[in-house]
Amino acid sequence: MSEVRAKKILADLVKKSGCTYSVDNVLTIFRNKDAKYSNKRLGALLTQLFKTTPNGAKYVDEFVSSNPKDSYAALVLLLNNFLQDCKNLQAEKSATVAQTQPPVIDSVSKRAAMFESPPLSSTRIVSEQQITPENVQEIKEKIVKATSGSTVNRSSGSIPAALVPQTFEYTARKGTIVSWNFNYEELYPMQNKNVAAIPLSSQEPIVMKELLDCLVGVKGSLIVPKKSIRTISLFPVEFEVSDQIEESLRDIVREILPLASHYSQVQDFITASSSLESGQVLQALRAALQAIIKDYYLSITQLEDLFLKQQLTFHKLLYFLRPVFHTMEVLAETVTAIRQTNCRGGTALTLLYDKIIATTGDEKSRKVLIHLIEMAAVPYMEMLQLWIFNGVIHDTRKEFLVEHHALDLNENDMMDYWEKQYVIRTDKVPCFLNEYADIILSTGKYLNVIRECGSSVDYQQKVCTTLKYTHSDHQTYIKVIEDAYNYASSSLLNLIMDKYNLMGRLYSVKRYFLLQQGDFIDQFMDICEEDLNKDVDELRPMRLENLLEVTLNMSSARYDEYNDDLKTMLLPYGIVTQISKIVKTEDVFLDTLGDTSQLKGIECFTFNYNAQWPVSIVLNRWTISKYQMIFRQLFYLKYVERILCRVWIANNRTKQFAPQTAKLYRSAFTLRQKMLIAIQSFESYMMIEVIEPNWHHFYQNIKQIKNVDDVLKYHQDFLDQCMENCMLTDQDLLKSIINLCNICIQFCKFLAEAQRHFVDAELCSMLASTDDFSLSSESDYDFACQQDATSMEPTETFSERVEHFHSDFTNQLMSLLRKITDIATQNPSQKFINLIHRINFNSYYSDNFDS
Repeated sequence: MSEVRAKKILADLVKKSGCTYSVDNVLTIFRNKDAKYSNKRLGALLTQLFKTTPNGAKYVDEFVSSNPKDSYAALVLLLNNFLQDCKNLQAEKSATVAQTQPPVIDSVSKRAAMFESPPLSSTRIVSEQQITPENVQEIKEKIVKATSGSTVNRSSGSIPAALVPQTFEYTARKGTIVSWNFNYEELYPMQNKNVAAIPLSSQEPIVMKELLDCLVGVKGSLIVPKKSIRTISLFPVEFEVSDQIEESLRDIVREILPLASHYSQVQDFITASSSLESGQVLQALRAALQAIIKDYYLSITQLEDLFLKQQLTFHKLLYFLRPVFHTMEVLAETVTAIRQTNCRGGTALTLLYDKIIATTGDEKSRKVLIHLIEMAAVPYMEMLQLWIFNGVIHDTRKEFLVEHHALDLNENDMMDYWEKQYVIRTDKVPCFLNEYADIILSTGKYLNVIRECGSSVDYQQKVCTTLKYTHSDHQTYIKVIEDAYNYASSSLLNLIMDKYNLMGRLYSVKRYFLLQQGDFIDQFMDICEEDLNKDVDELRPMRLENLLEVTLNMSSARYDEYNDDLKTMLLPYGIVTQISKIVKTEDVFLDTLGDTSQLKGIECFTFNYNAQWPVSIVLNRWTISKYQMIFRQLFYLKYVERILCRVWIANNRTKQFAPQTAKLYRSAFTLRQKMLIAIQSFESYMMIEVIEPNWHHFYQNIKQIKNVDDVLKYHQDFLDQCMENCMLTDQDLLKSIINLCNICIQFCKFLAEAQRHFVDAELCSMLASTDDFSLSSESDYDFACQQDATSMEPTETFSERVEHFHSDFTNQLMSLLRKITDIATQNPSQKFINLIHRINFNSYYSDNFDS
């Protein structure tokens, strides 16, 4: 609670000094999160605050000379020291006044509101005569005389009319004792009493005096706690009642002693939670319990007043204490449960809330517990207010529901910023905030992003609201949380959508990764095809960057204001490995030490996009990797389509051959056309059937967004739908498509090589080694079997070789169509069936496909 006291002191200083800063502004300056305020600047602010305070310069010099690293903690300590000095000065003044004026004993007229026990009559502690300096000596002599007697006058069967507390000399001074809890036996040695032989009427006052002392934690000689000295235990205290006490009195004493046991448990908790390590919530709960114990002391004091006036009997004592029993029992059970579970922060608030729910119907218990939770929640709600109003976490003891992980991130790691920088501690979320934990987390994150962009995020200055937990009215603080969330989300959304033009960025990404910019991709493939046909180890990334820049300047992409963020990239693995990494949520940009000697540039090439903050929250590395998957598939299909079209142009020269020779080429022409239709069907399916409809749906959703989380959700849904319907999430389907493309590439190479050996009207048999007609591909494609199946024997003719390619292509295509049909049958919502209709538009594959 030192921070709460410091804040109150600071408010008084600000008011008296006429400082232009508010209390919250001063606290924000001294938190000095970005270290932009020097100690000299902070000292100047302190000088202004203490200018109306005597000896104020002393505190300023003390702060500046200490040169603290944590200026906020130093401010709290300084203000608490200032408060303590003021209290000491006030105490000295009171002592001076007391020496010049006769002491006055205030009357105690009010009852403890928490206990609601019946009002005690005639409980004003007022001396029968005014104490003056003249009769002090007379009183002293009476006390000495009363305490000097060692025996009781048994013949009269009575005790002195007034029981005066005995005093002892200290043999050694002990340290400060935190609370009254049977821990004074060393300071106040007890004298053994022998009451067995005295009458019941004489026993009763002696036992009652010890019982009243026991109720406030003072050990006696007839009623002794079994607990060890200064031992803090989780179990109730048990007492030993002397056998010297008459049996009827022992029964009444045992009936009252549980109250002392409950009191001891509460005092144990107050002592155990006195350190700052217990956290602000338990400190606030401790303060609330101390206030209740103070009222409890007041009740016992009133009973002692009746006892001194000989107006209190055991039956009256039991009657007056009856309402107190239940309240103290509830407190004892609560603090014991907190200590047994060792809970702090939000967990302790959840425990108190559950206790309230469990006591439904018991209004007295509910009243006490509601008071405790509302007091204990004050520092927690202050932390919550600081987070949702300013985006700042001040949680030195890790009690708050939001946890901050300091990450050193670059522009491409902002997905980690969004997902990992701030996370929820599920065990520290109070149950009354469970439903709002996500929006509380998002509110502070939004404000932090706005601050990173250089904009103001001090929402607290815009609203004059203090966040406070009220058990009977949840809507009060819930409305404050929702209003703060709406402000933060709308501010960040407007910032990203308007100032940083998020949709313009997304359109730019679509142009390049989803091949919407047709002239750009054609020109880029024209200028880079020769390089991409080389082995990946022979490629120079800088040359590809230069070629990309040339293409951007030549095509209509030069009008895109964000084209500078487009970069080239060579990954050390193929498309199948990349999709495997995405499925396993691995880092797709982490270089793997794999063998790249068998990979071509076309298999490893992709684009990269460097979005700037805060757009990188949406276009982060994880999102770009999904765009890359779609691009690599489309780019590979586009590459195969270009090769097939180039073969078609080259094969037009066969018109000059003799009719018999040209006839041999018909089967090759037919197969080439089937391949071209299949590849174009895949390509048009992805772009027309999948990407464009999903993009339109995404664009319609963007018009309805309310916060950045909606943007992230709709954007991820768009990419996931595209990847799933483009068959990129199923590795078997993806491998089949890649193998089909590889067969097309091998066939084109075969035709290009065969054309060199034409003689007049006949085709000679060709010797073809596996190396002549193979296209290197990564081992993931499992295409070695396809190469063996399509390799030609030395005696194979041209027609036989074409027939082998036809068989391999048809079998691979049919296998792929069957897999697609199985998936479409299990999940009718998929669009795979449209691809089957595109490829099998004329029912050419119907017979084989049905079989």
